[in-house]
Amino acid sequence: MESIFTLPYPEYAVATLFQKNFKKGDDYSIQIPLSRQQKGIDLLLYHQKTKRAVSLQIKSSRSWYGRPPKRKSRKEKFEYYAWFRSFNYQKGLADFYVFFILYPKNDLGSKKLDKNRDIKKWWNSKVVIFNDNEIGQLLKQIKTKEGKPEKFFGFGFNEKSDDIVLTRGLGEHVSFKENLFENKIKEIKKNLHK
Repeated sequence: MESIFTLPYPEYAVATLFQKNFKKGDDYSIQIPLSRQQKGIDLLLYHQKTKRAVSLQIKSSRSWYGRPPKRKSRKEKFEYYAWFRSFNYQKGLADFYVFFILYPKNDLGSKKLDKNRDIKKWWNSKVVIFNDNEIGQLLKQIKTKEGKPEKFFGFGFNEKSDDIVLTRGLGEHVSFKENLFENKIKEIKKNLHK
């Protein structure tokens, strides 16, 4: 009899995304710590030939629809927003921090759901990745308007856009397009082939 092992959905979704882009045939492997309380590591990406691994810390957020502003705003408005709780950063705890955002493709409350209940038609995700140094720098800069440490930071994005923008935490909107998963693949591979 085999034991049952569970994995939170964000970690499962990120592991699946990494498996699609770091293929077994190319000697990559996704590994999961057996201890669910393993500090700093949720997943490991390992390369068999180089015997190198990178550790991944997964953070997740719910998302919600953006609402049209009541009055004119100088800041861009987005279809979706997601907030993450700021956290105590320790240098070297993980190689990469992966921020997973799950969002509904359509307003589930206002449109008829697909009759065959194809989950791929309901949900989509955005994945933002920071290396250890990048997340350390970002978290140092996250402040309230009064200059105090901020408890949350947030992103705004549009479904059909290849950009994601930090909308809360820096006082101004800042693009983090280069931190989207598809733009970080090369850097992650480089870390595994040093």
